[in-house]
Amino acid sequence: MADDPDAARRQEIAGRVVYWIQRRGFTRKLFADRMGKSISWVDKIKSGDRQLDRLSVLEQIAAVLDVRLHVLLDSDEAARAESCADSVEIEALQEALQRYDGICGPPEFDQPPDLPVLNRTLNYCWTAFQASNYQAVTRLLPDFLVVLQQPYRGLPDSPEREPAANYLTQAYWLAAEIAFKLGRTDLGWLAGDRGIVVAEWTGDLALVGATIRRLVHALMASSGTDSGRRGVSLVMATAARLDAALATANPTLLSAYGALFLKGSIAAARIHDASLSRELNTEAGRVAALLGGDRNEHYSAFGPTNVLLHRVSALADMHEGGRVVEEASQISPGQLATLPRERRATHLLDVARGYSQWGKRDNAVQLLLQADQIAREEVRCRPLTHTLVLDLVRGYPRGSRPTAPLARIARELGIQV
Repeated sequence: MADDPDAARRQEIAGRVVYWIQRRGFTRKLFADRMGKSISWVDKIKSGDRQLDRLSVLEQIAAVLDVRLHVLLDSDEAARAESCADSVEIEALQEALQRYDGICGPPEFDQPPDLPVLNRTLNYCWTAFQASNYQAVTRLLPDFLVVLQQPYRGLPDSPEREPAANYLTQAYWLAAEIAFKLGRTDLGWLAGDRGIVVAEWTGDLALVGATIRRLVHALMASSGTDSGRRGVSLVMATAARLDAALATANPTLLSAYGALFLKGSIAAARIHDASLSRELNTEAGRVAALLGGDRNEHYSAFGPTNVLLHRVSALADMHEGGRVVEEASQISPGQLATLPRERRATHLLDVARGYSQWGKRDNAVQLLLQADQIAREEVRCRPLTHTLVLDLVRGYPRGSRPTAPLARIARELGIQV
């Protein structure tokens, strides 16, 4: 190998091939069959065989794995592709959301599904999401959504149908959240629309309120000029519906109610209604006080600290850079430590936006790098963060270059440095 100058390069390529074989869920035999080769040939490729020097072989491998050729050849392209869910995985999520056979067709199981197992899988997916492991969620969720539809449809007279509907609703929330993170508002809207049908069937106001929150997000992220206003109106109408049940509300309903106001505060900020945004945030703070502390009911992370974070986020959306920094300074590290990584990283990026708006580029870069340490996919995979990094890179004066850590992130995002 010492006499072979290309051996190290082949090993790098082989490592990428192995990664994508595993990520696509291929067995050695399945990959061999799709390549029209033997399993022993696959083993040679995985060990860095000289055939990896042949462009025709690499092109065929890339086609079978459904990746661009440069993902196998270029280190920056490879890092970018490995960081985030790709088009194949997003398409699988779209196909799962567009399927109705599990809702409208006959059940396809011989034995009722094990609901505790489904619940554990759901909790695993939500835990991964709150850890900003969006790629793992995107890989698991399509098949899981289809599986969850079966007990909801197939247990019409069973007491198990209600928990099945509960789990399915929460899975639709997760699909919506992932779609929003990846900039696919259309899929988020579809997931929310599917979820509200199931949530309404349960009659559980906490499920209804939390599902409406996703629909509000879809409205405020859409391109219509009045969509933000409609989002705020939907918040107010749903809050009025939930309000009647607050006298006997449990923490789950309180969290759904309060988080709805937080989403409304962001919707108001997006239409630059500062007064309404502040009013809705204040109302959320009142509900958080009733809750008595930071909680994570239905994976909402709702509580007093999240109210403060949304105040910062709303100000960033209104381009109030100085006020963003001022409000953020009131939040202690101890308060942030109570929140999931996804929330902490999102907050750091909001404050970074504030510093950038305020003209404090170095402070913004520092917070961006901190967010990248906490939740890599929150930085590498969101269109909103891509815009922030692009602004920071362009903010360097002619003849000056970004710092090495920022330049590395920019390159992985496909931004020329």
